[in-house]
Amino acid sequence: MTIRLKATTILAGFAPAVLLGAMATTAVAQDAIRVISHRQPALEYYTNQMIKALPEGRVTAELMPIDKELELASITMSSQSDAIDVVYLNDASFRRFAANGWLEPLDDLWEKYKDEYDLDDFPPSVIEAVSYDGHIYSMPILTNTELFFYRKDLLEEAGINPPATMDDYMAAAAEMNSPRRAGTIMSLKPVDAALNEAHWYMNAIGDGWFDENWRPIFNNEAGVKAITALKEMSQYAPRGFTSHANDESTINLQQGLATMGLQWFTRAAAMDNPEQSRVVDLIDWVAPPGGGARIANDGYAISKFSSADREEVFKMLAEAASKESMLEGAKFSMPPRLSILENADLAKQYRWYPAARKALETGAAFPAMPDFLDVGEIVTRHILRAVTGEAEVQAALDQAAQETEELLASRGYYEN
Repeated sequence: MTIRLKATTILAGFAPAVLLGAMATTAVAQDAIRVISHRQPALEYYTNQMIKALPEGRVTAELMPIDKELELASITMSSQSDAIDVVYLNDASFRRFAANGWLEPLDDLWEKYKDEYDLDDFPPSVIEAVSYDGHIYSMPILTNTELFFYRKDLLEEAGINPPATMDDYMAAAAEMNSPRRAGTIMSLKPVDAALNEAHWYMNAIGDGWFDENWRPIFNNEAGVKAITALKEMSQYAPRGFTSHANDESTINLQQGLATMGLQWFTRAAAMDNPEQSRVVDLIDWVAPPGGGARIANDGYAISKFSSADREEVFKMLAEAASKESMLEGAKFSMPPRLSILENADLAKQYRWYPAARKALETGAAFPAMPDFLDVGEIVTRHILRAVTGEAEVQAALDQAAQETEELLASRGYYEN
């Protein structure tokens, strides 16, 4: 019997083994194309577009937090199981999955259908972002960038301009912090959320993560200054910030429990949703102070081990990524198609677009290495030790750098 789930289904809280078992059960339904995805508004929209692209019952979709989704996908694909057909991957996880040989190359289908679906409308930078070792592996769905959200009414009342530098940000958060409302959100749940936050500080204040030979530089003087600033800023964050990710920080902004902070473009529309938000029309956006916040090109890839018809799956993805679909989806995420990015009406319709365009100019992607998420597990663990006072900042970063070098040396990054 086919178990068909709607794209809005949430599987948070289930252990990966349980999820894998549940998906294995659905594998008996040979006609169902199985999609797993991170859960956020833009991806809810695009998975629904996939469901609508084929007859009813042909597509099932499960949405869950990013850490659970990636763990489930890793368990499934490393065992060469066909329990998953399509997986959502962000820029960092994509490289690891492609390097492991878990994804189906799409070059032939891209060439075959490029005119029908106007695939040349994706700029070369986006195609490069979904390619690995010269092959296209993913259908680009959204260009995402982190924005700086702030309560324009509260800052205006206090006579504070939107922060342009990290020093401005620190001063504004300190002044706006109160028992009633945190000065800033802070998302330090390992690994993805904490890595995003640290990435901003490492670029805006530090010198980045690595030198040209993949040797860590995040423990140099500038890196120590960056994480020291993160530690100091944490005193203005809500309680429990070390377990907060995007959902928790979004809610804190929506419910008026925090004044400002870093959050994804894809969460902007939720601020003006009267069914969810108490701050409709009170939030505004600028490019993150100091620049260097994360930008990402994310998409959906076909599992190398899928037993579904790859051409049908590709066409389903292409329909979801069509011009018409992305124009409608622009309210949730920044589409990676040139024709839509150049649409002047979007800036009038969605008031966070001007800030997003500026953020794209000043942002920075994660380092282009397949193993960066594994590095992130090491780095975020030690950054949290520093932020919570368990270790001195320099000592924590030195330990992280040592473990990172050992990991990368074991994977052949350095010549003997």
